Amino acid sequence: MSGMLRLTLRTARANLTRSLLSSLAVVLGVAFVAGSLMFTDGLQRAMTGHVAEQYRAIDVEVTASGDSVSRIRAIDGVRAAEPTWTLWYTGLATADGRKIGGENRSRNVPAAPGLRSIDTRDGRLPAANGEVALDLRTAAREGLEIGDKLLISGFGGEPRTYGLVGLATVEGPGTTILMTTADIEAMAGYPADTIIVDAADGVTDEDLAARISAATGAEAYGHDDLVRRAENAAVGDAETFRNGLLAFGVIAVCMAAFVIANTFTIVLAQRTRETALLRLVGATRGQVFRSVVAEAAVIGLGGSVLGLALGVLLAHGLPVLLSEFGITEVDPFVSVRTLVIGLLVGVGVTVLAALLPARRGTFVPPVAALSDAAVQVARRTGRTRRVSGIALLTIGGLVLVGSSGSGRTEVVALGAVLAVGGFLLLSPIAVPFLVRVLARPLALMGGATVALALANAIRNPRRIATTTNALVVGVTLIGTFTVIARSAEAPAERRAADKMTAQFLVTDSAGLGVLPDSTLAALAREPQLAPARPDYRTFDQTTGWEVHTGAPRPGTAAVTADVGVAPGSTISLGGKKYEVASVRPGSRTVWLTPQDITTAFTDPTLTELQVDPAPGISATDARTALNRALAGLPTVVAYDRAEYAKSLNANLNQGLGAVTALLALAVIIALIGVANTLTLSVVERTRENSLLRAIGLTRRQLRLTLSTEALVLALTGTLIGVGLSAAFALSALRSLEMHGRPLTLVMPWDRLAVLLAVAAAAALLASVLPARRAVRHPIAENLAAD
Repeated sequence: MSGMLRLTLRTARANLTRSLLSSLAVVLGVAFVAGSLMFTDGLQRAMTGHVAEQYRAIDVEVTASGDSVSRIRAIDGVRAAEPTWTLWYTGLATADGRKIGGENRSRNVPAAPGLRSIDTRDGRLPAANGEVALDLRTAAREGLEIGDKLLISGFGGEPRTYGLVGLATVEGPGTTILMTTADIEAMAGYPADTIIVDAADGVTDEDLAARISAATGAEAYGHDDLVRRAENAAVGDAETFRNGLLAFGVIAVCMAAFVIANTFTIVLAQRTRETALLRLVGATRGQVFRSVVAEAAVIGLGGSVLGLALGVLLAHGLPVLLSEFGITEVDPFVSVRTLVIGLLVGVGVTVLAALLPARRGTFVPPVAALSDAAVQVARRTGRTRRVSGIALLTIGGLVLVGSSGSGRTEVVALGAVLAVGGFLLLSPIAVPFLVRVLARPLALMGGATVALALANAIRNPRRIATTTNALVVGVTLIGTFTVIARSAEAPAERRAADKMTAQFLVTDSAGLGVLPDSTLAALAREPQLAPARPDYRTFDQTTGWEVHTGAPRPGTAAVTADVGVAPGSTISLGGKKYEVASVRPGSRTVWLTPQDITTAFTDPTLTELQVDPAPGISATDARTALNRALAGLPTVVAYDRAEYAKSLNANLNQGLGAVTALLALAVIIALIGVANTLTLSVVERTRENSLLRAIGLTRRQLRLTLSTEALVLALTGTLIGVGLSAAFALSALRSLEMHGRPLTLVMPWDRLAVLLAVAAAAALLASVLPARRAVRHPIAENLAAD
């Protein structure tokens, strides 16, 4: 082992605290990348396993109407053939009306045993009409047992009572209801579009598929082809999901690179005299450079190993975060590829981030480095950097402004990247200026101690800029998604306000606009509710017009312009004439009153109901009566205005929650950078802090100084991020106007305030350890040392 290598290892071991702080950012970055790979590898294996299980008993699958079953059964080589349904919107409730929500889908159980790919853990599969089986997860979650009675209905259909006869091992998310073919066909109301086939002995799947295709003209796939196609689709889905997670991993790794680069810049500045001494005793610039790179590699290797271990825990935790998307049971898979990638990412990012600080550290002349002046880090921002930053910021701003109405969000993303890049280059100028602006009111309120903290914060502009840059990027990403999401929520809230003319809206839980006809009668039985106002939808076969509820009074109609009639004229629908009261936007649509629709058309679709409390009844009592009336209708739900707006934004809020949680790691890494900078600054200011203590600064005041410094850095970075996120969100919203969605900027001040408060609290927490170390230094010993 060479002398320089031994020196590198001893330096890393002697400065273990600094090494741990540097590696912590690497640990988190590698953990996210490795955890994402482990999770998605496990997801892919689970999905391909589900495919094999799903098709294990199917020899051939035919894409054809269920009416073709008899023809397929007559083909030589077919032992059994049955139609199969999967209904994705199925209402499910217990006998007492407790709704079992979520993603409920129903499937039929083939009558032929050779076509069944489902096993029961308890009980049996349904064999007679009125019997069902459920997946084990749902039964355990809802406390259901064999023998229980369940209410089940398709959307728009009347509920029926079924007996639970079995609990099955069914792969996949959500709730699965298994029914007989006759029951599911009656509930669906339409023929199946897939037929599954069991091949006779001695007949290969491929030969039978070819025979069926030749005889029926339909597409038929043998077992191996079915599995291969389904596995390819599953792998594609898993890879898409992996790429999405890795995009957040790249962000986390970039944040770690910011922290590592800043750490090495500070550490090497503090080691200037040590480096100069090495140069004086014969070490070349190349040796010093390689020593720093080797130290970075050691830190990166240690951080990578810890990151891989933490990645295993993260991979087990991701299903909890993603449970809203139906991803619940995944066993992470640790592959050699993941281990290698984790090590390469950790070591590679650490070494790359340390290259520039290492190169700078070798430029100080040995003799000059032994003077006090050499210890100072250059604070001026170079002309090239300033010009490049202004150019990028200007170009990015022009791209953002020019993207308005383009309908191309990728152009907005490009403009945002250019603008952020320009800001990062100009941050040594911009961040200290903003810190001074923020410092003025704090200095007036906090006195000399706070003023000292603020002076410390801006004493090295390049350092504080690098420290806050990671936080700026993380907050900008979270803030942009938050502002866009809030702006997208506003139209839904306006829609809810415009749509709901009563206190409650009764609709179907899937948003399909189909209610059972018995809903009206169920509400009419509750005296605490006023008569419901129904909305209908139907189609006039003669004219080809859609018919909806919405005319001003009986005997009148509202029409769209392309119907071709003017106000005051008449139209004929269902053998009756109506006076045209108004012309509205839209296409080939007529609006009538509910009474006129039910009179003119024999079977209109009931879509929604507006319900108010009866006179003298409170909203609370009316809601209780409403819930009681709808208890026996599994697909029907009731909302007040706030609940309806929330339901419209449910998917948006789920996505925002997941994105925020994933981006939070970037902000955590940035805050680690703040703690890291403070810790290294405490080391750098050991003699200075001791002198302040000697002339009267108390331990509490010293802690306050460091806490204020951390708070100012965090608030500055967060406020900059919020400002950038508002600008980027505004550009993104304007770019969507061409898509027919005129979205306006709505600032979620409450959510941004929470973000600011969380960043402030985290910064104060990050200052605890550096402050503790600062106050524990012996004053006399530090003043005596030079």
